[in-house]
Amino acid sequence: MTQMTSVHIKPCNIGQSEAHNQRTKAYLDHINAEKLYIRKDLIPENQSWTSELQGGMTLRQYYDAISRMVKEKTGRAMQTKERERINKKTGKVTKIAGCTPLREGVVVCKADTTMEQLRHFADLCRQRFGITAIQIHLHRDEGHCLDPNDTSTWKSNYHAHVIWDWMNHETGKSYKLDADDISVLQDLAAEALGMERGVSKSETNKQHLERNDYIVAKQKRELEESKKQAEKLAKEHEQKALACEKLDKEIHEKQAKANRENGSAILSGLANLAGKGKYAQLEAENMAMKQQVALLSEKIAQGVAERTAELEKACERERQIAELRLDEYNKLIQSYNRLLKKSQSDKKSYETALSQKNCIIANLISAFQKAIELLDSVCRKALKAVIDFAKKPIARRFTYEQACAVNEFLDTGSDRREAADTLITLSRPFLTENEYTKGRQEVQNVENDFPAYQRMLQRQEERIASPRHGRRL
Repeated sequence: MTQMTSVHIKPCNIGQSEAHNQRTKAYLDHINAEKLYIRKDLIPENQSWTSELQGGMTLRQYYDAISRMVKEKTGRAMQTKERERINKKTGKVTKIAGCTPLREGVVVCKADTTMEQLRHFADLCRQRFGITAIQIHLHRDEGHCLDPNDTSTWKSNYHAHVIWDWMNHETGKSYKLDADDISVLQDLAAEALGMERGVSKSETNKQHLERNDYIVAKQKRELEESKKQAEKLAKEHEQKALACEKLDKEIHEKQAKANRENGSAILSGLANLAGKGKYAQLEAENMAMKQQVALLSEKIAQGVAERTAELEKACERERQIAELRLDEYNKLIQSYNRLLKKSQSDKKSYETALSQKNCIIANLISAFQKAIELLDSVCRKALKAVIDFAKKPIARRFTYEQACAVNEFLDTGSDRREAADTLITLSRPFLTENEYTKGRQEVQNVENDFPAYQRMLQRQEERIASPRHGRRL
């Protein structure tokens, strides 16, 4: 069966990372051995790799070098502390995480995982996301005992620590990886290590537990399961004891009945010695039942052993599955915070742009109004006719007076088409898109067929003058 892998990424604790990953003597002397589960006899099987980019620097020195680079590239000091941003309109407080230039990823491995596979995984991440691995540590000495009192039940926890430089050294800014990017990173790990990808936390909705917390939770679950199994076995044992007691009672009753039927205890004894009579048959049944009762304890012990073995297998499967579902919840929360921050930033940019746009439009309209005041009366009258018509929702055609005003302006030049374009252009700043389209169409109607408006006026006058129209009035 293919083993599953996953990668849990968190800010690198530069104060402890190197000591833990390199298993320094001072570190091993001060750790809680019962809690960390490190086997010192397996430490020589660990492997480590350090990038040439780090050179001879410690993580602290490398971190300080990144701080200087950020200051040089951006002109600002690197913001490492969490800070709050208050929305002036709503009063809502948003927490903004500080910069974490170094991050550490814990990669679940298998017994035969090699350093070359891990370096290949690191190269894939650099090509895809830009993040650069500066240290890789493969650990084969950590694990835990299924039974804390039995070292033969040791289970290894094969994993690797990858220390990433999360900064873009050309811009001085950190790389931004969202939930989808982290999901792709999980795929790259499975591909590079030849393992199966773990189930996404977006599907399981399980929260990541740190290693020690997970082991404590697992052992607590195992203890609870063991208690339930013990209670179940005790109940079964009690039921079997009642059954035995019932059998003894039945044997006693049958024996008493046999004694009564044989007449006396002496005759019963003689019959027993001779191996004849009902008593001998009952005694044989009694012996068989006692043998069955004697076997009950062995069957109970065997049942306990079988159920314990099944429980251990189930707990081990649960542990393996749980270890693969490490960090998706925290990543989801981080992704949500990034999206929320981005949306708030985009909203502010949109409001600013909208305000600037409205200001520019107001300035243009003011400029056009001043320019229109310099035009002659014929042009102003025609422009007013177009604007009034376009802004009146129920108006479908120019009134005759409006058409005359427009036509008079069109006749002022030698080219009616050019004059129509000028009039439409002058009206544009004062109209919406729909109003502008409506006014342009009607100006073109006047340009192409002004007599139609004259005929329309004539028909209106005829209807007013007709007797039928007079009676309606």
